[in-house]
Amino acid sequence: MSKKLESSVELKVPVNGDYVSVVRLLVSGLATRLGLPVDEIENLKLVVGEAFLTIVAVTEQAAGLVSLRWREHENRISVSLSDPSGKHQSVTSAASLAVMRTLGGRYDSSVVDGVAHLDMDFEIKYKENRPFIFHDRRDGRA
Repeated sequence: MSKKLESSVELKVPVNGDYVSVVRLLVSGLATRLGLPVDEIENLKLVVGEAFLTIVAVTEQAAGLVSLRWREHENRISVSLSDPSGKHQSVTSAASLAVMRTLGGRYDSSVVDGVAHLDMDFEIKYKENRPFIFHDRRDGRA
């Protein structure tokens, strides 16, 4: 089962950890639209929320906004978070993201129009027409 590009959503929030709940709520709503199971949605919220908090932590009170871009592709989800401080290299090597990598997904950094971004890609797989991202269900595990 494959999904055509359906949406591209952008959210801008101040560089402030108080906005992590807004980021997680957006991710939850968008992931629900894809039909992901609750445990997958929770893991995706955790990963994106921790990435957001990591950016906030390394910006050291930088002014500006963090921009979250969510894109649905045929068989993957891309989430990009801007880093207004430009410290994207330290963000991608942060310990919290190393832990997140164990769940799955690809984490990278880029610079677009002079703005640093933390990029995350998650492949959407299907088992019995049910989508999943993090758990390999070939062995019957949930």
